[in-house]
Amino acid sequence: MDYATVVDDAIKQFYSMGNDEAHSWLLQVQASPEAWHFVWQLLDPSKSSEVQFFAATTLHAKISKQWDEVPQIEYPMLKERLLNSMRGTNTPIFVFAKLCQALAAFVVNIHSAENRERNKSVVDELFNIVPYSPSALELLLRVLVILPAEYKKKHEVKSANLRDAVVYLINSWCQTVWLLQQVFSICSPNSEGKDSTLYILGLECAQSWLKIIDQLPLETTGQIYPYLLMAAAHYAPNRGDDDDENTKNWEIVQDCLTMIVTRCELHKRPQMFWEWATALVSMAKQHDRKYFCEILTAIGEAHSRAFLIALAENSNETHAWTAMHLIELLLDCSEQKGRYPTEETRSSIPFGFWYALQDDLSTLDEPLENRALEVLKPIYFRLAQALLRKSTLPASPSEGGNAEEREMFRCYRQDVVDTLDYCYKVLGTDLLALLGQKMSLENLAWTEIESTLHAFKALAERVGTEEYCYIPALINLILVRIPYHLYPEEVLKCACSTLGAYAEWIGEHPEPWLKQVLQLVTQGLTRGSTTSPFASMALKDLIRECESHLVPYAPSILHTISQTLPSVEPGGREGLRLMYAAGKLLNILSSMEEQLVHLEATLGLCVMKIKELLEQPLFTARVGVINYLKMVTMFFTTLQGAIGKAVLDGVLPVFNRIVVHPEWSQDNATLEAMHICAQRSVSALQQPEIEARPLLPILLTSYKIWPHPAALNLLKQLVLLFRRDPDNVVGPVLAEMSSITLNGVKACRSVQGDLSEWSDLLEAYLDVLTQICKKNTRILLQIPDQIPDMLQCGIACLILPETATAKAAGHFLSHAIMQSPHLQTFIQPIGQELVSAILHCVSGAVPHNNLDPHAEVLLALNKTCSEWTAQWLRIGLENQRNLATIMLQRENMTRILMERTRATRLCEVLKEISIQCRQKKGL
Repeated sequence: MDYATVVDDAIKQFYSMGNDEAHSWLLQVQASPEAWHFVWQLLDPSKSSEVQFFAATTLHAKISKQWDEVPQIEYPMLKERLLNSMRGTNTPIFVFAKLCQALAAFVVNIHSAENRERNKSVVDELFNIVPYSPSALELLLRVLVILPAEYKKKHEVKSANLRDAVVYLINSWCQTVWLLQQVFSICSPNSEGKDSTLYILGLECAQSWLKIIDQLPLETTGQIYPYLLMAAAHYAPNRGDDDDENTKNWEIVQDCLTMIVTRCELHKRPQMFWEWATALVSMAKQHDRKYFCEILTAIGEAHSRAFLIALAENSNETHAWTAMHLIELLLDCSEQKGRYPTEETRSSIPFGFWYALQDDLSTLDEPLENRALEVLKPIYFRLAQALLRKSTLPASPSEGGNAEEREMFRCYRQDVVDTLDYCYKVLGTDLLALLGQKMSLENLAWTEIESTLHAFKALAERVGTEEYCYIPALINLILVRIPYHLYPEEVLKCACSTLGAYAEWIGEHPEPWLKQVLQLVTQGLTRGSTTSPFASMALKDLIRECESHLVPYAPSILHTISQTLPSVEPGGREGLRLMYAAGKLLNILSSMEEQLVHLEATLGLCVMKIKELLEQPLFTARVGVINYLKMVTMFFTTLQGAIGKAVLDGVLPVFNRIVVHPEWSQDNATLEAMHICAQRSVSALQQPEIEARPLLPILLTSYKIWPHPAALNLLKQLVLLFRRDPDNVVGPVLAEMSSITLNGVKACRSVQGDLSEWSDLLEAYLDVLTQICKKNTRILLQIPDQIPDMLQCGIACLILPETATAKAAGHFLSHAIMQSPHLQTFIQPIGQELVSAILHCVSGAVPHNNLDPHAEVLLALNKTCSEWTAQWLRIGLENQRNLATIMLQRENMTRILMERTRATRLCEVLKEISIQCRQKKGL
């Protein structure tokens, strides 16, 4: 077969028609041994560029991946043919680049051969193949760009060889730098034509080596550092510079310098570090271009402590000059004009440096720390002023930019918040004074007021409750100085958030602030949908922190809440916060009569809305019903005292309407919300043993119509509540709900159905039984006819794949077994079946990591009836041959299983056995 002709045709077909079959065939041919022969014909200059590129790619792939197919005797011939192919004058540049990659792979393989000279580096190998000369410079550079990656790829398959490979590359860096010095001496950034190509290839080569290896000797690297600075000065983009090639070159140089100046080893070479840092800062100042801020930030973050010490000690004039001017340049970057990110995108770069610099303060000893603090104060004062200006909201939607830009600005503001916190660590109350001065200025734009409020809010946690010099003045400015009616709602929104952030401080100092703060928050609640959510958050915080001081204001706030509730989205966070606040405020009213007055406007609204929604079709009203039930649930979580019964009495009619409705009574989501609400109501009752009784018939009615896990969770709570009730009011409810559940299990198993479909319900049911076994086994003994079925249900659930259900089954069975002697008569008849089920699970029926409940049950059996358990194990193993064989092979396995050990130890043993069983089965 003439492979060259066929391949030529296939390539043409692939490029002209995008034929997938042709592509698959070409890949197969590329991997074939014949490719070593026909590839040279395809590299002929007469072939199309597509064919030549395929040939060059094939050659690189063969050398990289199938080097073992080349006999050592043929190495010289392969080298000559490869070099001859590269000497073609008309070879397309992208084909030439791929051939250079093939030559790099060749050099790596030759150097990696076992008979290589131990003292010869991989670059020596390259120079041996392609001796250095001006005419060979471009070829050498193109190969050197690729060489580190090819070398590392060759050796990283075997991690043991990778360390040696890195060492050889490090040793090769010296020759590479020597070559780069020749290039940078001959050429310059201003070069044109071939010299320009060589210069850029030199930069790419430096980047390639620095990126692949992070341990290159600093002294050697330092030899090209001045050339990189020169390149940076040339390529740093000017404003409005849209030259793609220039931008690419700048990114290469920036990458190189960043990798060099952030080397951690520089800490150990202070003289070198300061020489490099001073040269970098001098160059950045000389060219006055903000585009150096990435490199300056990188060196600043990596060596922030060194710069801080230089400033504080001020013993070396050059070091101090370098540190101060580095900071000056980065301050200029943070301060630069224009809105972020629509007009500029660089002011966000130094954020990490400002953090690192203040963080290093705590690492210094006195008196150096105090001197450093004094040096940093004017720096961070200026930074804080810049952040206040840069974080102002857009004055109009058009200034905000598109959605992506708005999100960038949101993140930028969060960075500002964090950085202001760092500023406070340095400035202390001087920063509060700055905010006060800013807010006191006349004719301040609303955006500047808002950004100042935003900054003050950011400091709330840092300032704490002890400060009493500036916070009162700032809060007073917020309350009396700002004409909120003249400004957009964003100002009031931010003011409410800020006051909420200082709720703890206000709780410690309620006079004279609390009344006015509540008035402003009330204004926010009633102003509109923009301010109301933030006002409700502030109200919740204030009520939590100032509850004992709210008695005089509770009626008016409750009145405002009742006015606001109808307009909020039901079930949303705002509605939940308002119901939380309403419940807390009801608790502090002086009388039941007063509580009932406000109850109608809060709870009554929710009840009325639910009743209205229950008249509508389920699919349109479900979300509304659920959300209003969530609001009632939140209300219950805050209530205390006798009012709880009145609230439950108001909600019971809603529960009754749901459980008797032909559709609502069978809607899972609604039932879940209702039962959770009922659960919360119990904790709000003053005498729950009496007042919660109306929930029992509702619960039973609901469960008869539609069994739901949440109903069983409520039952568990009520069983605990009524366990000492002399009339045993919960007993009949438990008996009937248990019977319904067990009959369902029986029905499912009789038709060989999948109990996993009911795993959530069964988990909740087993949790109820576990609770009873723990707290009051007597209740179970009142329904003795159900106990065997309960145990059978536990066994059936123990082998389910659902981890939570199996765990619930294990808890129930182990607690039931341990209830000696109450349930012992029920355990013995099912003991053999239970042990066999456990052995079935251990032998591979469930994942070995899920055997904790099985170990728990087996341990309980062993503790209460060890002789019977030993017999059950022997009989069970007769039907589990693989398991029996493995256990017999393990030394003292039976003893380990039967000893009264901890459940964790027993579980480890069962897991080990399970793994062996699965391996034996090939699972």
